[in-house]
Amino acid sequence: MKYHLSALLLGLSLTTPVWSQDEKAAEPAPAKEASSDSRSKAVKMMQAFSNLPKEKRQEYHQKLIKTQNLFNQKRIFDALEQLDELDQIFPDHPSALNIRGACYVEIRSFAKANKIFQQVLEIAPDNTSVLFNLAEVDFVMKNWQTAHDRFTKLVPKLPESNKAMVRLCEFKLLLCKLKLDKLDEAKAMRDKYDIWDDSPYFYCSRAAILYHEGDKMEAEKMLRNVRYVWRNDGVLAPWQDTLIEFGYIRSFYGGDTEEIEE
Repeated sequence: MKYHLSALLLGLSLTTPVWSQDEKAAEPAPAKEASSDSRSKAVKMMQAFSNLPKEKRQEYHQKLIKTQNLFNQKRIFDALEQLDELDQIFPDHPSALNIRGACYVEIRSFAKANKIFQQVLEIAPDNTSVLFNLAEVDFVMKNWQTAHDRFTKLVPKLPESNKAMVRLCEFKLLLCKLKLDKLDEAKAMRDKYDIWDDSPYFYCSRAAILYHEGDKMEAEKMLRNVRYVWRNDGVLAPWQDTLIEFGYIRSFYGGDTEEIEE
């Protein structure tokens, strides 16, 4: 089976804001839960970046945008080459590191990706993009307990305005609970939202429980319903990819699930 990375993961991987390219970069307000060590690393990094000549900061900004575009176009190795050039200007910028980690996920080098995301997390411990990436890497590597714990901590941190992200993370958490034999908790999560919820959660959560209980026919009926209601492939793709990664449905490409690099 061709490996599918969650579309949401790719989107989140690029949401880390670029540091200001003005002469005096504004220092962000540290998160309340961030450690003093994390704040210190972030401040030192920003000071070092702001000390670059303005032309270098502008060049970095332009190259970073180009790298993001290459990544979005799935030109992963071209993006990695651009990241090497970015490191020549300023090494280990959080935005560049986050893209590099996402590139490694794309080529299924999960151990390298995880190491990089952990590095970014030391600077931005409450960055939900990185927290999602770490949880997603554990999910696709089938580290169910770790993924469960990460998604449990992540969901309350997500902005309520981004319902698509919240619901998808809740769905992944529900799937982790199934793997950990927490069926009652999974069913409680299934029942959180009704059919009028503005997301595929209602149908996909029920399909997952039905698959788990061995009722494949009713599960597939739920998935047909979700495809009928949600005809926007962009909306439905991360949910379908999640079910493929989890093993409940087969990839469009067919074949067995590929081995995941540890």
